[in-house]
Amino acid sequence: MTPSDRTLSTADVDDVFKILADWRRRAVCRYFANDDRTAADVGALASAISELGGTSTVDAADTSPAAIRTQLEEEHLPVLHRIGLIDYDERSGAVKYWGSPTVEKWADHAAAVTQRTDF
Repeated sequence: MTPSDRTLSTADVDDVFKILADWRRRAVCRYFANDDRTAADVGALASAISELGGTSTVDAADTSPAAIRTQLEEEHLPVLHRIGLIDYDERSGAVKYWGSPTVEKWADHAAAVTQRTDF
């Protein structure tokens, strides 16, 4: 798959909403979209997402950097990788973001609705 093949099109609406169904995946997308970031390691991502804190529906214990890192490594980054939005190397913890205007637009909208505008 080439980088140009990786971006989600509007035809992939099920994938877009699957990505955005969890606030941590939305936070990953917004982390990269803001300031045009394209790469990070899992530790940096976990720290940035942890700073968001929880919502009324998220247990505060689930927002520590260590908990977020585990959640990213075990669930959320593999989902984003399978869909083609990122490349994720489990051994090095490197994450490469390919971007998607459709995902970024809906992530911004979800952030506005849920008032998660820290990124």
